[in-house]
Formats: sequence, C-alpha cells, structure tokens
Amino acid sequence: MLSKKTLASYLFWGLLTGLYLAFIWFFTYLYPISEDELLCPVHNLECYFWAFITVCARIGGLINIILIQGYKWLFLILNPLAQLALVYSIFYLVYLRMPNFKKLEDLPAFLFIALASVFLVTQPDQTIFWFAGSVNYLMLGVMFMAFCAVLRKTWHEPDFIPSNSFTRIAAFFAGIILGMNNENSAPMIFCLCGLYTLAAFILKKKIPNWFPHLFAGVAAGLALMFSSPAYHYRNNLNFITKALNQRPLFDRAMHHLANMDLFMASSLYALPVLCLAAVLCAMDKFKRAIKNEAFLMLVLSCFVSFVLAMVFFLLPIRPHRACYSASLFTIAAVLFFANYIKDEYKFNLTPYFAAALALYVAFIIVPFSKPYFSLYRQSLQRKAVIEKMLTTPDNTCIYAPVYDIPKGPTTNLTIDFMDEMGRRHYYIEQYYNRKFASGREPGRNEERM
Repeated sequence: MLSKKTLASYLFWGLLTGLYLAFIWFFTYLYPISEDELLCPVHNLECYFWAFITVCARIGGLINIILIQGYKWLFLILNPLAQLALVYSIFYLVYLRMPNFKKLEDLPAFLFIALASVFLVTQPDQTIFWFAGSVNYLMLGVMFMAFCAVLRKTWHEPDFIPSNSFTRIAAFFAGIILGMNNENSAPMIFCLCGLYTLAAFILKKKIPNWFPHLFAGVAAGLALMFSSPAYHYRNNLNFITKALNQRPLFDRAMHHLANMDLFMASSLYALPVLCLAAVLCAMDKFKRAIKNEAFLMLVLSCFVSFVLAMVFFLLPIRPHRACYSASLFTIAAVLFFANYIKDEYKFNLTPYFAAALALYVAFIIVPFSKPYFSLYRQSLQRKAVIEKMLTTPDNTCIYAPVYDIPKGPTTNLTIDFMDEMGRRHYYIEQYYNRKFASGREPGRNEERM
C-alpha cells in the first residue's frame, strides 16, 4: 500500500512528464514537413539503399526514410518519446541511476535537464522539432548519451550487462549504428572507446567481454560512413565548400571561430564559465579534485564538448545545428560541476540552476512560441494554395517557400526555415501524390506568399 506522500510524488512526476511530452508534441506538430524529408520517392522501397549511399551516410538518413513512410504522424508519436529518452540518458550518465519517482529530491536535476535540452541546445527548431533534423540530431543524440551512460556504468559494474553470445552480437551491431552517427559524434565515440580501453588497461579494471565487439562495430560503422559516396557528396556541394576545404587548417580554424561563438552563446556561455570554475576548484583543492569522480567527469565533459564543436574547423561550412551533441555534454558538465560542489563544499547548486533556468524559460516562452505559430499559419496558407492549384486544369503555377517568420528571443532560438519544397514539382508531387500539368521548374520571382 502506497503512502499518501509516495502517491502524491508519483502523480506529480507523471503530471510533469505528461506536460513535457505535450510541450514537445505541440511544437513538433507546428513545424511543417520540408524538402529534406522527401529526398527520395517515399513509396518506392528500392530508394532506401540509394538514398542511404548517395544522400546521407548517417544512420539518421535511414531512420528518416523509414519514419517518412508514416508521414508526420509516426514522427509525432516518436519525437516526444525520443526527447524524454534523452533527458533520462543524461540523468543516468550523471547519476548512474534513474530518477527516484517515490520522492521529489531528483526533481531539480530532471527539470534542469528537461529545460536545458530544449532551450540551451543549438537551434532547437532544427535539432528537435524539424523532422529531418530530429532523426539526425535528437535521435542520434539519444544513442550517443545512452552509450556514454552505459560506458560509465560498466566502469563501476563490469557485469552490469551480462556477457553472452546474444549481447556480443548485439554489441557489434549497436557499434555499427553508433559508428554511423554524426560526423563529429562518431569519431568521438570511437575515441571514448579507445580511452575506456586504455584507462582499464592502466588501472587494471575488468573490461566486459562484449565491449571489444562494440569497439569493432564502431570502427566498422565509422569506416562505412566516411568511405560512403554520400560523405564526399555532402562535403563538395558547391564551389564555396570546395574552396574552403582546400584552405590551410589555420585559415579554416579562424573561419570557424564565429561558429564557436554561436555554439557557446546557445548555452549562455556555460562552457567557458565551467572551464574557469574547474580551474579555480583545482587550485583550491587540487589533490582532492583529481580524486573526485565528479570533477574528472566535469573536465572530460568540457573537453568532449569543446572538441565536438571545434572539430568542424576541418569542414567549416556546417550549419549551427551540427554542434548539437556538444551542447548536450555542456548540460552534463553543469550537473557534474554541481555534484562536485556538493561533494567538496556541501552546497547543492542543482536547485538554484533549475530555478534560474525555469525563470529564464518563463521570461522567453512567449517570444519563443510566436515564430512557431507564424510558421504553422503560413504553412497552412501555402498548403491551401497548392491544393487549390492542383484542382485547376492547367496547374503550372507553383507556390514559393515560407520566408516571413518573426525572430525569436535570441539568435539561437530563431527559426531558420528556408524550405525549397514550394518551388519544385518533384517534392510537391510526392507530398500530395498528384501530378502537375507542366514539368517545368518555376523561377524564384513567381508568386509568393
């Protein structure tokens, strides 16, 4: 028999989780389908391999092709669940357990992760609510953070996952999927596997029997992704990309500094502040700090976050959303820092971080929401025009993309929706399953909203 206090805690956790899922579902619903989701004929199963090899070598490209078979409704079901899974993955990485739903003591940490993983990540409109963005960033981010959580758990409990033939085979295929993550995340996963192996060898820690199979799978997936024609195609899309790829590394690094500033601004410059805080903590209690696991994880998380963002100087033409995985490690670093302060200075910062972030979100939520409502209204208007156009005998006119979207409260929280689907017969015919009378491609100066 549950006590009233425990029952109330369960109900509160359930209500909070339900509200969070509804929030993600609602903004996902407002964000329209775009051209990227329709890069191949969605009703032709033969296109799977073609799109996977020639358009996007990431595993997210294959997830996109599978989910688009249900158009947006299947995505509307899975996307909120993926976001919730991300929150739990980061929580597990930091605390090595799931939240205690019988009490409210874990509520500040959960609330901080839930809000930060939406409002403090790079371009949430393109990494969470956009169909093609979510399958390449949010869903792959869940895999990345879950991998890190399992890796840290097995460091403490090598037999956490039983080792048998099934787990070894599953680990190999899971490794392939992890190795075909994003262009910055996949190499980092490989490096973390190598670091785990080296640390276990030096400290004489037991390595699970399934881990070498996982490591081999990651290497295989990494080789598949970077040797794919799609990877070469995406990195040579235009003459600007080709020209920058031929520049010296120093020039590319200088060109990338503006992108690094945008990345750090998206998390309110938490990364440089945490790096400074780590230095100050080490200066205060160096011998204790280097023996504290929370401090070591703070340093590792900051390093991983910086490298995941900075590595794109090798290929400087990248959208801001590419630093999404780096922002996830910044969120984890904040909580590791709070854990270290709690261990060494007996002061719990987590409730204050959660309260400050909740106040920030309450202040910006209205200007944050306005662009999504505007985009949704404009997409409905465009859809009505196209449907009317398709009923005319000579349906040669085509409607242009949506452009007039209000700015958000910050540059990072502004919607960057430049969909070209409205100007191309091919994608319109796919989306509406109708044929145009004329096969010509209209120019940019034709009818616009």
